[in-house]
Amino acid sequence: MNHKSKTHFFQHVLKILLVLCLCLVEIKTKATFAQETSVDVLTSAEWESVDDSVERALVWLASTQQRNGSFPTLPQGQPGVTSLCVMAFVAQGHVPGEGPYGAQLLKAIEYIASCQKQNGLLSLIAPRGETISRNVSYEISNTAPYNHALSGLTLSEAYAMGQASQIENLDSTIKNAIEATLAMQRWPKRVPEEKGGWRYLNVQGDFNADLSVSGWQLMFLRSAKNAGFDVPQKPIDEAVGFVRKCYRPKFGAFLLRVTDIDERSRGMAGAGILALAHAGLHDAPEAIQAGEWILEQDFRRYNQIERFTQTQFPRDRYHYSAFVCTQAMYQLGGKYWQQFYPPMVRVLLKNQTPEGSWPAENHRYDGQFGTTYSTALAVMALGAPNQLLPIFQR
Repeated sequence: MNHKSKTHFFQHVLKILLVLCLCLVEIKTKATFAQETSVDVLTSAEWESVDDSVERALVWLASTQQRNGSFPTLPQGQPGVTSLCVMAFVAQGHVPGEGPYGAQLLKAIEYIASCQKQNGLLSLIAPRGETISRNVSYEISNTAPYNHALSGLTLSEAYAMGQASQIENLDSTIKNAIEATLAMQRWPKRVPEEKGGWRYLNVQGDFNADLSVSGWQLMFLRSAKNAGFDVPQKPIDEAVGFVRKCYRPKFGAFLLRVTDIDERSRGMAGAGILALAHAGLHDAPEAIQAGEWILEQDFRRYNQIERFTQTQFPRDRYHYSAFVCTQAMYQLGGKYWQQFYPPMVRVLLKNQTPEGSWPAENHRYDGQFGTTYSTALAVMALGAPNQLLPIFQR
């Protein structure tokens, strides 16, 4: 073997050793995380109670499904609420086209896809036409972006799992939805700090991007990218940048918008952590501090509106906060998961109705979307450790 051949040989060996070392580090990291989020957080009896609670909830949800495949809520909540219900089933291992709920889930996905408008928006009530009009009512403006992001997320998750191939044109439906999301992200912003974020269809108030809408839109884009769709990296990076700007060190939490006004809520704290986790920033300082803040909050006051600030309108929603904070604390792992999940489970199980649902949100706005909305969120909170929805896998 000549000198050149020896050099190439040793370079090849070094590359193999480097790959092996990286694999060992990844395996060790995953093993450590698995230990930190082990089943030991609950007793065997408590896990059985969780399983029983979830099964009763899914039986109840299935019984409410309408003939067109939707799950009941207000028209302006469609197909967003139906999408949450589908994800609740999938989070428990039920897949479209298979098993006891397979046919129902396929029907629901068909309904979700059927709501898409020519401009790409996935919303039952939304502006029509080739482009997204911003000249719409307050009600449509506020709900359409949520319906769109939730529905896009659900369709891309189903697509990634390979369980929705029976749905005609699902590929093009998701592609058109991606284009609509990217178009809305490019709309002019009030200040440079809002670049990368989303808000409502029309312009309201003095800001044009918020973490609530942006969190769902970012989840959709990342899910679609993971499913193999062509999603440019720049819009994702800009969205993550916006999320990080919503964190305020003096409050120790993420806020709804880029502001120095104290607008803390459990939901936005969880949404910020989750958004960074999806970007691989599990150990970011902002996420850790927001996790500490969440641990200080009391979720035992079930379905109560908590006022963390003196703002006129409380921004906190119990079931949404329970869902997003549970997913966020799972991503953080360690003490955050161990201290948060058990009491959250006990509160949810204690307040489930005999029929299997959870009461409607005790919030002047979200309450109108009904018990399917709150029940789907509760089921996904309980199912966080299942890791069956690709987007929520660590």
